[in-house]
Amino acid sequence: MRFTPGYLCIIASLLAILGGCDSRAPDEQVVTLRYWNGFTGPDGRTMLALVKRFNQENPDVNVIMQRMEWATYYNKLFVAGLGGRAPDVFVSHAMALPRFVGAGFLQPVDDLLGTSGARLDPRDFDANVLAAVAKNGKHWGIPLDVHPLGMYYNRTLLREAGVVDEKGEARPPTNRAEFLDALRKLKARGHWGFVFTWQRTNCYAITRQFGGRLLSEDLATPTFADPRNVQALAFCKGLIDEGFAPPPQDFDSWIGFRQGRVGLVFEGIYMLPEIQRQKDLDWGAAPIPTLGEQPATWGDSHILALRGGLEGKRLAGAKRFIKFLSDNSLDWAVGGQVPVRKNLRNSDRFRSMTAQSQFARQIPYVQYLPATPFVFEYLREYDYAIELALRGTLGPEQALRDADRKVAAIAERYAKQGAWQTQGGAR
Repeated sequence: MRFTPGYLCIIASLLAILGGCDSRAPDEQVVTLRYWNGFTGPDGRTMLALVKRFNQENPDVNVIMQRMEWATYYNKLFVAGLGGRAPDVFVSHAMALPRFVGAGFLQPVDDLLGTSGARLDPRDFDANVLAAVAKNGKHWGIPLDVHPLGMYYNRTLLREAGVVDEKGEARPPTNRAEFLDALRKLKARGHWGFVFTWQRTNCYAITRQFGGRLLSEDLATPTFADPRNVQALAFCKGLIDEGFAPPPQDFDSWIGFRQGRVGLVFEGIYMLPEIQRQKDLDWGAAPIPTLGEQPATWGDSHILALRGGLEGKRLAGAKRFIKFLSDNSLDWAVGGQVPVRKNLRNSDRFRSMTAQSQFARQIPYVQYLPATPFVFEYLREYDYAIELALRGTLGPEQALRDADRKVAAIAERYAKQGAWQTQGGAR
C-alpha cells in the first residue's frame, strides 16, 4: 500500500494525540497504595468515586480501595497490623484510634498540618475535632468529617399537634420545656412523641448535657455511677414512664419514624441518604434540643490514618491522597456527612445542604466518647446498663453502678498491662 506525504502527516498527528492521552506514569514509577474503610453502603460509592478521581488526577499513584463491614473491620485491621500487612491508608473512628496508637501501628501526621505550603491549616478545624486525633503531643490522623447526632422531625405530625411557629409551620423544639410540650401534644393525638433509636448515642448526648461523663479526666477510672449520669438516665427512663416514648423492646424506632408514626427522633447525619429516598414523608432536620444544663451532642469522626513505617514515594503519595480527600470533602458530604473544614462549611454549596448545615451548627459542642484502648469493652457495659434501665429491669442508679464496677476491673487490667503509657490523657 502506498502512502502519500499528506496521509503520513495525518497518521503522525493522530499518534501524537493518542500518545498525549495516556497520562499514566510508566508502571515502574507508579506507587500502589492500599486503602481500607468500612464504607459498605451508599457512602462507599461516594468514596469510590473520589478514589477514581484521585487516580485520574495523580498518574504516579494508584489507590486500591477495600471495603468491609464495620462489625468485623477493626479486628481485621488489627490482625493485619500485627502481621505487618496493614493498609497504607485506612479509616478509623476517633473513638478507636488509641488502640492503634498504643499498638504502634500509626504514623503521626503533624507534617501534614501547617499554615505554609501544600498543608492543611489547623485553624480550619474546630478545636474539639482536631483534639480527637491528638495524643502525646502528636496528631495521629486527619479528620475527614464529623457525624453528630441531630434531630429529625415529622413536619406533618408537628403541624397537626399545634407545634408550630407564627407562620403555622412545624417548629422543632430547642429546649427541655419545648421538647416536653411537643411530646404532650403529640401524645394527645395518639402518636409517639419520641423514640430512642441508637440508645448509646441518644443517652450519651443527654448525659453530656447534664454534665455527666463516663470516665475520669485521665481516662483511668470509670465514673458511670456519677449522680449526673444517673439523673440523665432517669430522665430518659421518665420519657417512657410518661408514655411519650415506647419501651425499647416494643417498637422498631427508626422504621416507626419513617412510617410517619413518630414526631421526633435523635439520629446521625449518616441516616440522611436513607431518608432522602423516602418521598412520602415530610421531614425536617435540626440540632437536638438542650434537655439538660448545657448544649451537647454525641458525635464521632472518620479519621484518615497512615500506617507506621511509610517512607519515600509511598509516604508522599499517601499524604497527597489524604489531603485530596480532605480538600474534596464537600463531595463526601453529599453522601450524608459533615465536613470538618470550616472554609468548606462556609461555602454556598454546603449551606444549600439543609440537613448537613443544620447538624453542623452543633460542631462546637460535639462530645466524642472517651477514647481508650478498652473503648469497646466499656461501651459493651454502657449499652447493657442503658438497656436494663430503659426496660425497667434495674433502676438507673443500680444499672450504672453495676457497669461502673465491671469497667473498673477492665481499666485495672489495662493499667497493669501498661496501656496508659501510650495514651497521654483525656480530652
